[in-house]
Amino acid sequence: MSKTDDERRGDSPRALVAGVMALLGAMFFAVLLGDDVENFTGTEWADLPPALILRYLLAMGLGGALAGWLLAGMFGRAGVAGWAVAAIGGVIATCCAGLFGSAVGLLPDLLTDGWQISDLIPILFGLLVLPLSMAARPFLALGWVVLIVVTHVLAKRRRG
Repeated sequence: MSKTDDERRGDSPRALVAGVMALLGAMFFAVLLGDDVENFTGTEWADLPPALILRYLLAMGLGGALAGWLLAGMFGRAGVAGWAVAAIGGVIATCCAGLFGSAVGLLPDLLTDGWQISDLIPILFGLLVLPLSMAARPFLALGWVVLIVVTHVLAKRRRG
Protein backbone atom coordinates (compact mmCIF):
# COMPACT_ATOMS: atom_id res chain seq x y z
CA MET A 1 0.00 0.00 0.00
CA SER A 2 1.51 3.29 -1.05
CA LYS A 3 1.40 6.39 1.10
CA THR A 4 -0.11 9.67 -0.01
CA ASP A 5 1.99 12.84 -0.17
CA ASP A 6 0.38 14.06 3.09
CA GLU A 7 1.28 10.83 4.88
CA ARG A 8 4.88 10.99 3.64
CA ARG A 9 5.19 14.56 4.97
CA GLY A 10 3.55 13.54 8.25
CA ASP A 11 0.57 15.85 7.62
CA SER A 12 -2.10 13.18 7.44
CA PRO A 13 -5.04 13.72 9.79
CA ARG A 14 -5.51 9.94 10.05
CA ALA A 15 -3.82 9.53 13.45
CA LEU A 16 -5.56 12.61 14.83
CA VAL A 17 -9.03 11.41 13.84
CA ALA A 18 -8.27 7.88 15.05
CA GLY A 19 -7.18 9.24 18.43
CA VAL A 20 -10.25 11.41 18.88
CA MET A 21 -12.58 8.58 17.88
CA ALA A 22 -10.78 6.21 20.28
CA LEU A 23 -11.34 8.72 23.06
CA LEU A 24 -15.02 9.11 22.12
CA GLY A 25 -15.56 5.36 21.90
CA ALA A 26 -14.11 4.65 25.32
CA MET A 27 -15.72 7.70 26.92
CA PHE A 28 -19.22 7.03 25.64
CA PHE A 29 -19.03 3.38 26.65
CA ALA A 30 -17.94 4.41 30.15
CA VAL A 31 -20.88 6.82 30.40
CA LEU A 32 -23.35 4.15 29.28
CA LEU A 33 -21.83 1.63 31.66
CA GLY A 34 -21.89 4.18 34.47
CA ASP A 35 -25.65 4.51 34.10
CA ASP A 36 -26.08 0.77 34.52
CA VAL A 37 -23.67 0.52 37.43
CA GLU A 38 -25.55 3.23 39.36
CA ASN A 39 -28.55 0.90 39.56
CA PHE A 40 -26.57 -2.20 40.55
CA THR A 41 -27.03 -3.83 43.90
CA GLY A 42 -23.99 -4.92 45.86
CA THR A 43 -24.41 -8.49 44.62
CA GLU A 44 -24.72 -7.45 40.98
CA TRP A 45 -21.62 -5.28 41.29
CA ALA A 46 -19.68 -8.14 42.90
CA ASP A 47 -20.72 -10.45 40.05
CA LEU A 48 -19.40 -8.08 37.38
CA PRO A 49 -15.82 -9.03 36.51
CA PRO A 50 -13.54 -5.97 36.32
CA ALA A 51 -11.59 -7.66 33.51
CA LEU A 52 -14.75 -7.70 31.39
CA ILE A 53 -15.28 -3.98 31.96
CA LEU A 54 -11.68 -3.26 31.02
CA ARG A 55 -11.91 -5.52 27.96
CA TYR A 56 -14.94 -3.66 26.63
CA LEU A 57 -13.54 -0.24 27.52
CA LEU A 58 -10.39 -1.03 25.54
CA ALA A 59 -12.42 -2.63 22.76
CA MET A 60 -14.59 0.47 22.35
CA GLY A 61 -11.47 2.62 22.24
CA LEU A 62 -9.91 0.32 19.66
CA GLY A 63 -13.15 0.31 17.68
CA GLY A 64 -13.16 4.10 17.74
CA ALA A 65 -9.56 4.22 16.58
CA LEU A 66 -10.33 1.87 13.69
CA ALA A 67 -13.41 3.88 12.69
CA GLY A 68 -11.42 7.12 12.85
CA TRP A 69 -8.55 5.66 10.87
CA LEU A 70 -10.88 4.41 8.13
CA LEU A 71 -13.01 7.56 7.95
CA ALA A 72 -10.31 10.22 8.43
CA GLY A 73 -10.77 11.35 4.84
CA MET A 74 -14.13 12.84 5.81
CA PHE A 75 -12.46 15.43 8.06
CA GLY A 76 -10.48 18.54 7.18
CA ARG A 77 -11.99 19.36 3.79
CA ALA A 78 -12.46 23.00 2.84
CA GLY A 79 -15.69 24.96 2.57
CA VAL A 80 -19.28 24.40 3.58
CA ALA A 81 -19.27 21.02 1.87
CA GLY A 82 -16.24 20.06 3.99
CA TRP A 83 -18.14 20.94 7.17
CA ALA A 84 -21.13 18.89 6.01
CA VAL A 85 -18.92 15.92 5.18
CA ALA A 86 -17.21 16.22 8.58
CA ALA A 87 -20.58 16.27 10.37
CA ILE A 88 -21.75 13.20 8.47
CA GLY A 89 -18.35 11.59 9.03
CA GLY A 90 -18.60 12.28 12.75
CA VAL A 91 -21.95 10.52 12.98
CA ILE A 92 -20.84 7.56 10.86
CA ALA A 93 -17.50 7.25 12.66
CA THR A 94 -19.22 7.41 16.05
CA CYS A 95 -21.68 4.67 15.13
CA CYS A 96 -18.97 2.55 13.50
CA ALA A 97 -16.81 2.99 16.60
CA GLY A 98 -19.53 1.26 18.61
CA LEU A 99 -20.00 -1.43 15.97
CA PHE A 100 -16.28 -2.18 15.70
CA GLY A 101 -15.83 -1.92 19.47
CA SER A 102 -18.62 -4.42 20.11
CA ALA A 103 -17.11 -6.82 17.59
CA VAL A 104 -13.64 -6.49 19.14
CA GLY A 105 -15.05 -6.89 22.65
CA LEU A 106 -16.92 -10.02 21.65
CA LEU A 107 -13.95 -11.48 19.76
CA PRO A 108 -12.53 -13.53 22.67
CA ASP A 109 -15.95 -15.15 23.17
CA LEU A 110 -16.29 -15.80 19.45
CA LEU A 111 -12.89 -17.47 19.35
CA THR A 112 -13.76 -19.61 22.37
CA ASP A 113 -17.35 -20.55 21.55
CA GLY A 114 -17.42 -20.14 17.79
CA TRP A 115 -19.67 -17.92 15.71
CA GLN A 116 -23.41 -18.12 16.23
CA ILE A 117 -26.02 -16.01 14.50
CA SER A 118 -27.15 -14.72 17.90
CA ASP A 119 -23.72 -13.05 18.24
CA LEU A 120 -24.82 -10.62 15.57
CA ILE A 121 -27.29 -8.94 17.95
CA PRO A 122 -24.75 -7.50 20.43
CA ILE A 123 -22.43 -6.55 17.58
CA LEU A 124 -25.16 -4.65 15.73
CA PHE A 125 -26.32 -3.11 19.01
CA GLY A 126 -22.88 -1.54 19.09
CA LEU A 127 -24.10 0.85 16.38
CA LEU A 128 -26.38 2.37 19.00
CA VAL A 129 -24.15 2.26 22.08
CA LEU A 130 -22.52 5.61 21.53
CA PRO A 131 -25.62 7.53 20.40
CA LEU A 132 -27.62 6.02 23.29
CA SER A 133 -25.02 7.28 25.75
CA MET A 134 -25.84 10.81 24.57
CA ALA A 135 -29.60 10.39 24.95
CA ALA A 136 -30.97 12.79 27.54
CA ARG A 137 -27.48 14.24 28.08
CA PRO A 138 -27.28 17.55 26.24
CA PHE A 139 -23.83 18.34 27.66
CA LEU A 140 -22.42 15.04 26.42
CA ALA A 141 -23.95 15.65 23.00
CA LEU A 142 -22.51 19.16 23.05
CA GLY A 143 -19.11 17.73 23.99
CA TRP A 144 -19.37 15.36 21.03
CA VAL A 145 -20.13 18.27 18.68
CA VAL A 146 -17.19 20.26 20.07
CA LEU A 147 -14.81 17.31 19.61
CA ILE A 148 -16.00 16.74 16.04
CA VAL A 149 -15.57 20.47 15.23
CA VAL A 150 -12.10 20.55 16.80
CA THR A 151 -11.16 17.37 14.94
CA HIS A 152 -12.31 18.88 11.65
CA VAL A 153 -10.39 22.13 12.25
CA LEU A 154 -7.19 20.32 13.27
CA ALA A 155 -7.50 17.91 10.35
CA LYS A 156 -7.88 20.88 8.03
CA ARG A 157 -4.69 22.42 9.42
CA ARG A 158 -2.83 19.15 8.91
CA ARG A 159 -3.99 18.98 5.33
CA GLY A 160 -2.62 22.49 4.78
